[in-house]
Amino acid sequence: MHEYSIVASLIDVCEKEAKKHRAKAIKRLSVRIGRLSGIEIHFLEQCFETFKEDTICRDAILEIEVCDVVLVCKACGTQSVVSENRFVCPKCQSAEVKMIGGQELHVKSIEIIEEEHERV
Repeated sequence: MHEYSIVASLIDVCEKEAKKHRAKAIKRLSVRIGRLSGIEIHFLEQCFETFKEDTICRDAILEIEVCDVVLVCKACGTQSVVSENRFVCPKCQSAEVKMIGGQELHVKSIEIIEEEHERV
């Protein structure tokens, strides 16, 4: 399961951003994952819940947006979203298509909780 290493990387990104912005905690981590990325969403969620305990993300909520597969046809130039694993252009039926979306994993946003400044 590569979901463990993905979660470790996500937590590492959160810790670096928290340090950069002097945050005391991460409130929310939002990611975009392509439908054909090979990532098992439920395993990713379980791994995050397990490994966040002793990190800056201990109280964070993981939000996952699943992205559709997007193709562009090399024959007619049509860009389309496909919902099934049928990789042909819906307009001209050409199999000469290029996948431009659906395999990605991106950090969409990290919501932090800033440290409270001492008042003098």
